[in-house]
Amino acid sequence: MRSPAILITAAVLAATLAAPLAAADLLIAQARVIDGTGKPGFIGDVRIHGDRITAVAPHLAAQSGEQVRPAQGLVLAPGFIDMHSHADGGLLKDLDAATQTRQGLTTIVVGQDGESNFPLRDYYAKLAATPSAINVASMVGHATVREQVMGKDLFRASTPAELERMKGVLSSELKAGAFGLSSGLEYEQGHFATTAEVVELSKVAAAAGGFYISHVRDEGNAVFKSYDEILQIGREAKLPVEITHIKLGSTPMWHLAAKRMPAYLAQAQQQHVDLRADVYPYTYWHSTIRVLVTDRDFYNRAKVTRALADNGGAAAIRLTRYTPEPAVAGKTLAEIALIWKLSDVDTYMRIVRATMAEVDTDADMESIIGTSMSEDDVRWFVSQPWISFCSDGELHGSHPRGAGSFPRVLGRYVREQHALPLELAVHKMTGLSAQHLGLKDRGRIAVGYIADLVLFDPATVIDQSTIESPEKPPLGIPAVMVAGQWVIDEGKPTGKHPGRVLKPD
Repeated sequence: MRSPAILITAAVLAATLAAPLAAADLLIAQARVIDGTGKPGFIGDVRIHGDRITAVAPHLAAQSGEQVRPAQGLVLAPGFIDMHSHADGGLLKDLDAATQTRQGLTTIVVGQDGESNFPLRDYYAKLAATPSAINVASMVGHATVREQVMGKDLFRASTPAELERMKGVLSSELKAGAFGLSSGLEYEQGHFATTAEVVELSKVAAAAGGFYISHVRDEGNAVFKSYDEILQIGREAKLPVEITHIKLGSTPMWHLAAKRMPAYLAQAQQQHVDLRADVYPYTYWHSTIRVLVTDRDFYNRAKVTRALADNGGAAAIRLTRYTPEPAVAGKTLAEIALIWKLSDVDTYMRIVRATMAEVDTDADMESIIGTSMSEDDVRWFVSQPWISFCSDGELHGSHPRGAGSFPRVLGRYVREQHALPLELAVHKMTGLSAQHLGLKDRGRIAVGYIADLVLFDPATVIDQSTIESPEKPPLGIPAVMVAGQWVIDEGKPTGKHPGRVLKPD
C-alpha cells in the first residue's frame, strides 16, 4: 500500500496533468525520483514514450502493453553530464563507451584543454553516421584554433593579423555547433598566448552565446594569479567563465580553498562575471611531466627541485606512460631514479629530454599521475553548490577518474562523508550542468524532457577503479538510459547506440 504522505511538487503534478495522452513504451515504477533541480526526492512513477518523458506522478496506472520496470529501493535521476571529458578519443571505435555509461554518464562535453576535433562539422557528421551510446557536446579548442593559423610555431604570442584569422576560424567552428571556447594555458600550445589574445577570442565566443572554460595557466603556486586572469577574461569579454577541474595543485597552496575561494566568488559577483567551475573527486591528477615546471625552464636544477617538492616529492609522481623505456611505466619518479642511478632532478630532466618531441608531434610519449592536492580542498570543491562535476577522463585512460568519478562522489562524498546531500550532488551532476550548457530538455526528470536517465542504489553505489585497475566498473548503477533506450542494463552494455550530437539550443 502506498503512503498518502508521499509529497510531490505542484509543478510536477501540473505538468503531469497537462501532458497529452500518448502511447507509452515503459513505466519505471516506484523509484525514488531525484529530479535534478536540487529539491527533495519523492517516491513516484515515470512514463517514457519514444525518447521523451511523458508523465511523472506518485502513481501511474500501467497502460495496455506497457513494459513496467519496478525500481523500489533505487534512485531514478537524470543522466549525468560530464563537463570535461576526453572520451571522444577512440569513441568512433568504441561505440558502447562503457567506462562512461556504466558510471551513469549520458552526456560528455569534449574539446577540452584547448584541443578539439577539427573541423568540428566533419567530426559531428561521423558521430551522426555512427552513433555511440552517449551524447556528445563539444567546445572549440584555443590551441586547435592557433594551430590552424600559426602551424607548429605556437611558442609565442600571435600577431594582430594572425589573431584576426584565428577569430574567423573560431567563428566557423562555433557555427558548426560548439558551446564555446576551451583553453589549456598550462600546456605549450596555449601557454604563450597573451591574456589579450584569449580575451579577443572569448569575445567571439560571447557573440555566439558561448562560454569560456579553461585549464588555467598555473594550477600550482600561481593558481590564484591564474584565477585573476580568468576573471579578467570574463569581465572584458563579457561571457561566463569556467575553471575546469578546479584544484589547488601544489603543497604550498594546500588548505586554502575554504579561506580564499569565497572571496573570488564574491569578487566575480561584484564584477558581474558569471564564474563557474567543475571538479573531479581525486587528490591526484594526470598530465604531462612538463607541467611541473610551469615556466618551461626544464633544465634549471633549482626550479626542478622546487617543482618536485611542491608536488609532493618524487615518490608522489608516477609515470604511467614512457615510450622510450616502457618497462619503467607504472613506477614513481623516485623508483625510476634508483633504477637509473640518478638523482630525482636528473631523472626528471632525462625524461623531459627524451620526450620533448611529443610537443610537436602529439605522440604521447610520456604521462604522469601526480598526487599533489589535499583532501580537505577536494572535499570543499566537491561540496560547493556552484561547482559542477567532471571526470577529465578518457575511454581507456590510466587514471581511475575515467571510470569512477561520478559514483565516487555518490558513494564516498555523499554516503560515507556526508560532504553534501544526495539531491545537491545529483543537481550538480545534471540540472546545474545542463543550465551551464543551455540545454533546455535535459538535466531534469520532467514531462517533455529527453529520457536520459540513470538508476542507482544509494546504499551501494561506489567507484572500484584504481590506478592499478583504472577501468574497473563501479557498483550500484544497474541501468542507464539514453534517449529512451537502455544503454546499460544489469550493469552491462546493451549494444544500443542512441547517443546524439548536442548543439546549443
